[in-house]
Amino acid sequence: MKNQTERRSHGFTLVELLVSIVIVAVLASIAFAVGGRVKESGKAAATMGNLRQIGAASGAWMTDNGNFFLPCWDNTEGRNRSYAQVLDPYLHDSEAFRDPNSLFIGPNKRLPVKINEFSHPITFSTNRAVCRDITSPSSRVQVKLVHATQVKRPADVILMADGCQNPGNLNQANASAYRIWSATGESGPRGEFDEKIPVGPDEDTGSGDGWFRYPNGKCQALMCDGSVRAFSKGTITKRNLWIDVVR
Repeated sequence: MKNQTERRSHGFTLVELLVSIVIVAVLASIAFAVGGRVKESGKAAATMGNLRQIGAASGAWMTDNGNFFLPCWDNTEGRNRSYAQVLDPYLHDSEAFRDPNSLFIGPNKRLPVKINEFSHPITFSTNRAVCRDITSPSSRVQVKLVHATQVKRPADVILMADGCQNPGNLNQANASAYRIWSATGESGPRGEFDEKIPVGPDEDTGSGDGWFRYPNGKCQALMCDGSVRAFSKGTITKRNLWIDVVR
């Protein structure tokens, strides 16, 4: 009995140490995985909050502008404004959209957005079908803004969502998800509304420019009625992009 007691008092055996190390490693990996999921969930919730505020500002702008949806980009009369600058007076003090904490820079961003005096920092891209690009006022084809009455299913149609960031463009997203819209075709029979649209590159590179992105497998989106939704990867359909009347 004396010899056994002396041996135990000398410390842990090698097997006991190895078992302890394995247990600690397993617990650490579980904690890391859970912490990562909690962090991503927090980013998604914060992004939804940003989009709700942008949606409220968009609704206020529409009320002041004949109930038309805002442009993704407006260069009429030399304005050179993105939708962020158009909505900024409804959300911030003057020029606050250039702040790194601006609501237009979503928490889901993967790359740090670079800001300078000429940039319109954004990480959300608008649906080109709803938010038109009116940068060519001298064109023979006059681009008109979309009136609220033209969108018959506002709860189904995306207004804007997380966009892929482009390192070649100050790490910003394009103001319009033009590629995702053009990939659907600009019109089509109603029977095709449930056809799924391409996901696109879903990466923050030049090839992802103009597409929506799916951080953690979800795309947080603001709908035309001001509600917010999270679309799982590959579930956005033509119903979510098309308006019923294309003009």
